[in-house]
Amino acid sequence: MKRWLMPLRRSVLVMGMLLGAGTAVSAPQDDAIKLKIAFQSFSLEMTPESVTGADFQIARAPGLLKGRALRGDFTLTLKDGLVEGALGGSPVNVKVTKEGDAIVAKGGFGGRPVNLKLSPSELTVYVRDCTYRLKAEDSNRFYAGRRSCDRAMTPGTEVWLPDEFLAASPEEKVALLFLAL
Repeated sequence: MKRWLMPLRRSVLVMGMLLGAGTAVSAPQDDAIKLKIAFQSFSLEMTPESVTGADFQIARAPGLLKGRALRGDFTLTLKDGLVEGALGGSPVNVKVTKEGDAIVAKGGFGGRPVNLKLSPSELTVYVRDCTYRLKAEDSNRFYAGRRSCDRAMTPGTEVWLPDEFLAASPEEKVALLFLAL
């Protein structure tokens, strides 16, 4: 009987260690913008110098974002109330304002019309012919809801914003959300 219990104990110990390691690996990163859109998940690691992820490299400098995203190479200047530049050869011209505690943006991004409203209670974005209507689950940090271009059976959209994002200028927040979504 003792011979039979020893391998069982080892198996339980090894399984416990593996499950514990899996939990440690899957713990959320506090320095990443996390997106769950339809059936895909993205994580964009954000540092004071850059924002990086698969197919997403951005160099951050005061008043400037430069890099590569899914829609092409870009250089964006961030001025007081404006995001200007080019994305994949198409113009970017977005006006950014504050309305109370909300950031509101309207204009053209990569040659397409865009709108955004980011407040502690909601995130509403129109980009690439899709409207995201997300409600805050955690004020200014986690938003969840639906987007207009999904079918009924498609999972909802989730956006999690790290401290580094929250510390950025309104113009940079707008540009990063339009690039990521």
